[in-house]
Amino acid sequence: MKSLLLFLLLLASLNAKDVIYDTSTSLLWQDAYANDEFSLTYKEAQDYCADLVVEEYKDFRLPTLNELQSIIDYKNYKPAIIKGFRHVGNETYWTTTPYANDYDYVWTINFKKGARDVKAKHYDRNVRCVQKVK
Repeated sequence: MKSLLLFLLLLASLNAKDVIYDTSTSLLWQDAYANDEFSLTYKEAQDYCADLVVEEYKDFRLPTLNELQSIIDYKNYKPAIIKGFRHVGNETYWTTTPYANDYDYVWTINFKKGARDVKAKHYDRNVRCVQKVK
């Protein structure tokens, strides 16, 4: 079932309004409906980002902990994210930053209040893809 949902999301028409460019970091963030509630295991999230195409934008990936932290605004609550993002759940989002070199765990951020935590890769978490713009 999850594979079918992933396939349908990839087929959905995404357009330029589904991305946000952060000029301070030169990062292009996915900001689509899927970011609200769509959750996947770590491996599924990596595959989803790798396959994501938004108009001419491709080469997406999961963000590092530092990259994902760069869009937190601790003055905001539910969600604790900088202005401009339209689609964000008060949920936990994946990063690629490993926890103490433990293969089964990575750092995550919960955008309800911007809290960092460590989660096992086999659970479902939300996804926000990113790419560095050159």
